[in-house]
Amino acid sequence: MKISICTLRSAMATVFVSSTMLAFAQDPAVPSFEAADVKVNKSGEIRMAVDFQGGGRFTARNVPMKILIALAYHVRPEALQEGPRWLESERFDIVAKAPQTGPPDDIRRMLQTLLAERFKLAVHTEQRIMPAYGLVAAKGGPKLQPSESAVLSEQRCGPGGGTPGQKHVVCRHMTMALLADTLQEIASRDLDVPVVDETGLRGAFDFKLDWTPAVRPTDDTPPTDPLPGPTLFEAVETQLGLRLESRRLPLPVIVIDSVERVPIEN
Repeated sequence: MKISICTLRSAMATVFVSSTMLAFAQDPAVPSFEAADVKVNKSGEIRMAVDFQGGGRFTARNVPMKILIALAYHVRPEALQEGPRWLESERFDIVAKAPQTGPPDDIRRMLQTLLAERFKLAVHTEQRIMPAYGLVAAKGGPKLQPSESAVLSEQRCGPGGGTPGQKHVVCRHMTMALLADTLQEIASRDLDVPVVDETGLRGAFDFKLDWTPAVRPTDDTPPTDPLPGPTLFEAVETQLGLRLESRRLPLPVIVIDSVERVPIEN
């Protein structure tokens, strides 16, 4: 999995959060990289890149510490709380190799170990009241097709076909809790805070969702007029019979207790 990032703003939208991933535990058996080279990057460049390569290799070029921590714990950067101001300004290069080929989740756990060893990173989780969207049933009730239950690997949303310029996803065997976790990932332009399932619906469902993503100007491009078509909020209501309501809810966050600015030498 390769992430090429142009600016810190776009990085914040690229690193996604699934609330079910936040309840992590520091297992004493967490794996570690076989070898890792860590350097401070003083290039002054804006562009950065992260690559989870085959064969258990992980590389990060010119990446802020805040993004590295978010990648390690598989959360969006806004789920990180407290910590020193330099987390967004100080950038680092990392080239690391796992002792054997493993999935990205194993590499993330190795990155947790590396940050703890080289930067003395210490974190903990807690609940805090934060902005979020509550996923609730709309007036008239849900418009969802019940589906048989399935193993986790088959509960997913994938790309679908439709009008050019719109986003099209087809979801199979999705619970509402999993949909809430997935929405911010598949609609990162439209949702800048987590989504929490408050529908009360049980079971799994099949459905598709078509909408026109929001247009957000970047540091390099001016704003443009959005393409015709429903917004994500309109599509969720008219196509799924659900609503996204802005609320303040207790959410799990990662609190940064301590971290060193200069890494321990290789």
